[in-house]
Amino acid sequence: MMPARGLLVLANLVNMSDVSDIAQWCLEKGHTDIVVRSRRPHLRDALTNVGLEITEEPSDLVMWLDDEIGSSAPWPYCSTSCELLIEGCLPVERGVHALAVETDRAVILTADGNEYRRIEFIERETRTISVQPIAIDILDESARQAGFSLVNRWIDWSMEAALGSEPCHLSLFRNF
Repeated sequence: MMPARGLLVLANLVNMSDVSDIAQWCLEKGHTDIVVRSRRPHLRDALTNVGLEITEEPSDLVMWLDDEIGSSAPWPYCSTSCELLIEGCLPVERGVHALAVETDRAVILTADGNEYRRIEFIERETRTISVQPIAIDILDESARQAGFSLVNRWIDWSMEAALGSEPCHLSLFRNF
């Protein structure tokens, strides 16, 4: 029994996401420019390496990643026919929850019932950032008020369907 379980863990590690996976997803969307807010240290390079242009002007593809939705609003950066990808964490009671494991970083969310912290492990560095998780119903209502509809929601970049009990989400909205 023990070796089989080890194989499952190795299979998960083989399929972990990376910034190149995110860049490939963006490229497949068919847009040429993109607005990005993210704490991923190598994402901008990965996006430009596949030929996408990073802009601050309203765009047809806007990505608000790593809980940026808790401290800012993506709506003004969206063109009249935009796809908006929001990645964030959900309010959880207490504990430590893994949010991302990528080839260049790992991220966990800690909650003590009052405060939420995002802890990022990047190479030999550890960063602790206070975050304000956003409940999905609040996010969905905010999107609706801005003229967006939910297209899909996943657990993370694995694109596995969200069940609602995970501590994070990746949501795709459209306003066309």
